[in-house]
Amino acid sequence: MNRTDDEREREGTQAGRLWTVLSEGGTRLVALGGRARRLTRREVKDIVFKLLVALMVLIVVTPFFLLLARLLSVGLQDLVGSGPGQGWELIATLPGAALRGGVLNAIVGTTVLVLVATAVGVPLSVMGAVYINEYSRPGRVRTAIEFGADVLAGIPSIVFGAFGFTFLVAYLGLGLGALTGGLTLAFMMIPTVMRTTQEALKQVPSSLREASLALGATKWATTWRVTVRAALPGIVTGILLAVGRVMGETAPLIFTTGNNLGLPTGLVGPESWVASLPFTIWSYIMDPRPYLQVRAHSAALVLLMMVLIVDILANYASRRLTRRIV
Repeated sequence: MNRTDDEREREGTQAGRLWTVLSEGGTRLVALGGRARRLTRREVKDIVFKLLVALMVLIVVTPFFLLLARLLSVGLQDLVGSGPGQGWELIATLPGAALRGGVLNAIVGTTVLVLVATAVGVPLSVMGAVYINEYSRPGRVRTAIEFGADVLAGIPSIVFGAFGFTFLVAYLGLGLGALTGGLTLAFMMIPTVMRTTQEALKQVPSSLREASLALGATKWATTWRVTVRAALPGIVTGILLAVGRVMGETAPLIFTTGNNLGLPTGLVGPESWVASLPFTIWSYIMDPRPYLQVRAHSAALVLLMMVLIVDILANYASRRLTRRIV
């Protein structure tokens, strides 16, 4: 059957073009290169689901970029400026008179607190997760420990601060300072790191453990040289989550660290009082002086950069250690 000139012209204009039309039955009609087919409902649902997922991702990341844009629009002038407490002086000088200097005291204080919390919290939580997952048998004790860790992970930070003040400051008599604040933050890190470490260990195939034991390795050597190293990326992820959380906490530090416009010279006693970036940001943003409002935003940018640096270094170390396994 010969085609008319109109049909040839219609096919010529359709060739190489992609267009869609929603049909009445809820499916799509797609014409590509002059050939048409009707998509099924499953394909349409798949496309709609992908669009919804993309929309959800956009909703999740938009607040971060809005926050970053706000911080840059206000606080960037302190990072690139040349006045008192601006530019290099922002991270290299102490607040000084009228708080016109930098935030070196808060940077050092935050670093000390995170180091103390990491040194105490990470070994306890990782070893606890290893014991629960590799050595303990399923039962009431294991279930109770896991339930307690889940409950602690959801407790508000202000409760940890009240506990740190009541137990560490008042009962044990440690007083306010870097050690008390670091221990309080360590209590906050333990449930997060322990549960993420436990889940990472569960993802390690049993064949790795069995192969190591078959070659004559002890249970201890298998656990630490095979299982833990295979789960290291997940463990590092949990540690990063915990460090990022405690670096931004303010409420526990109000109860436990005191405040210091200078640098700490000890871990216990009045000389160990420390400032922190979250506490400094909170105190500056509550101050009506305009230059402190700007300084609060620039301090928040410094805190974001510190978290980013920790993230980059930890991921680099994780990749280097993981590469030795294979």
